[in-house]
Amino acid sequence: MRELYFYNEIEDMHEEMLNDVFEDVDICCYKYSAGRALRLVDETAFRCGFSDWSTEEFEELEHTDLSEEEIEHYGVSSCNTLYARKE
Repeated sequence: MRELYFYNEIEDMHEEMLNDVFEDVDICCYKYSAGRALRLVDETAFRCGFSDWSTEEFEELEHTDLSEEEIEHYGVSSCNTLYARKE
């Protein structure tokens, strides 16, 4: 079975990727991880970067693209959207 992700999981993965690529940032003598700081300080910039990154890395799946096993395993309803890594 392929590994699938919910939207919020992909956002967290993007934040972690930013943390791996960039050093911590200093704000008023406090250190913050780069991804977390960007996500909280400039949500628009975070979402723009997230959109570019996620479009390259993941594909959005329609509910009809999922097998019965995946629907049961991930607890998916018709209002949930799941994503899979592009191959």
